[in-house]
Amino acid sequence: MTISNWNGSNRCTPGATETPRNVARLLEIVADANAFPSPVRALGELHSLNEAIETTGTAVFMTHFDQIGTPDLQNNTVTVGAGVRMIDLKNALKKHGLQLPVVPEIGNATAGSVACCGTKDSSLGPTGRGQISSTVVGVRMITAAGGDVHVTSSNDLRLIRSSYGLLGIIHEVTFRVEPRKKVGYEYARVKLDTWLSAGRPLPPPNGPEILGGADGFLGFLLPYRRELIVERRRLAKRHEPRWGDALKLWARTFTWRWGARPFNTFLKWLPRRLRRHAIALYVSALETWVLRLFFLRLLGRFESYRADAMIDFQWPASSYFDFTFWAFPVSSWARVVPAYLEFCEQFKRQSGFRPALPTEVYFIRKDDSALLSFSLDEDIYTLDMVNWSDEEPAQWAAMNRAFSQFAAEHGGRPLLNQTKGFTPSAAARIWTPGWYALAKARQLEDPDGRFLTPFLRDLLPK
Repeated sequence: MTISNWNGSNRCTPGATETPRNVARLLEIVADANAFPSPVRALGELHSLNEAIETTGTAVFMTHFDQIGTPDLQNNTVTVGAGVRMIDLKNALKKHGLQLPVVPEIGNATAGSVACCGTKDSSLGPTGRGQISSTVVGVRMITAAGGDVHVTSSNDLRLIRSSYGLLGIIHEVTFRVEPRKKVGYEYARVKLDTWLSAGRPLPPPNGPEILGGADGFLGFLLPYRRELIVERRRLAKRHEPRWGDALKLWARTFTWRWGARPFNTFLKWLPRRLRRHAIALYVSALETWVLRLFFLRLLGRFESYRADAMIDFQWPASSYFDFTFWAFPVSSWARVVPAYLEFCEQFKRQSGFRPALPTEVYFIRKDDSALLSFSLDEDIYTLDMVNWSDEEPAQWAAMNRAFSQFAAEHGGRPLLNQTKGFTPSAAARIWTPGWYALAKARQLEDPDGRFLTPFLRDLLPK
């Protein structure tokens, strides 16, 4: 059986595939290495974008661990099964007027995944958590030794949140919850050449020109136009619905799910030169009309509960996009962004290839709650190259490899399950004490490599 991730960018053929219905069966799978060969890899909705999903051993789908408990209002927590999707948890919490403190854009990520993996979440407020794993206050997991352990210690959770499945199979997760919060959205256009052409440093992403006093933002960087479209997010002071807000949220959600790729199949039949010309015309229209007209004019500004902006990227994924993730400290903005613009131009000059979609720029708050947090010591911004899932895969892969080298050389920080083209040589450039701590803990907890996949093995310090 061949397994593919959500957008078809990675596949593997495991030796065995299991979908256990209870903890007892999970314990049997981990204990019996003859019937269920190593490495054992727990899988959710397969939203990892690189080789992190792959195993030649046993793939364990956590689909049946889908229970959602009643929120504990005294402790402000909720306990769910590891297979619960974030968007289903959002809908369940909504009935109680609650949400998670950090809301991921991708609603298909599962509880077990976000509890032990990094995610790209745009947090709000100067004291807000930067990543959804920081809202995890407890997990139950099956270890390589065959135990069903309950982890609640802050120090242990700090390790678990960065374990990427290397320390065991999580089957239950307890999250912190809070009352639903309403957020005001507004859009702005920033012309980077205003500073670059004058030889002046770019204004920082948390300054008035970009963040604009908001509590957070998501940006769309147009590297070949040297512009940034910013979606500013500000915690709203009032909570009454306004006319048109629901319609604007629906339009935003629809654009997120389908607007990036309104057509797909017929392009692949065109000759390469004509195909690139057609794509260039589409990209020009996207950048000129969709980003400017749609976001700046039609949406303009509106309010919505933050949790309701979560997107359900349903299968099949034939019209979806592919992306890679690198985070950079905010203090590096004026140095890295101009270098990134030149990187994109140079790759295009050399190969004729450019990504079909804008680069996503998330602003994420400092958060040291996970050992491998990409915002461990200061606020960060991301440079997420985005492309259509099946557009010139060889060139796209080459650009990802080149970008990983660029990012590692410029102080970038990866996500082990979302950074593409990430090689051991690039990893060695950015190892921090947290990487060595994870490698040591993994060796102690799983000396026989029951959960150690080749991809993760090659990235960790030896």
